[in-house]
Amino acid sequence: MDPIRRVNTTMPESLLRKVDLYSRLNLEDRATAIRQLVAEGLRLKLEKSVLERYRERIITLRQAAEMLGITYLEMDEVLRRNQIPLVGEPAAAFRRLPNHPRSKPRRRP
Repeated sequence: MDPIRRVNTTMPESLLRKVDLYSRLNLEDRATAIRQLVAEGLRLKLEKSVLERYRERIITLRQAAEMLGITYLEMDEVLRRNQIPLVGEPAAAFRRLPNHPRSKPRRRP
């Protein structure tokens, strides 16, 4: 388990009221509620950033999975959930592979 460190922060009163509402609804103390909200918000924002880099082909599927701390197969599920296709080799790459079914020209009837 990671060591716990104290962090002080400031926030607008209106935001603090929402945090307190969340903590009451979930029967948590304020500190626990803030940790949960930060963890979930960070997960969502980090996922969004990583998916954007994957879409732009800046990082690979394996790199994206590593950045999110999940397995390759879990990353595939994240892509499906977000309707992002797997980034693969262009079709022309298959023509360069010897003995690959797509490497032979197709005959038209």
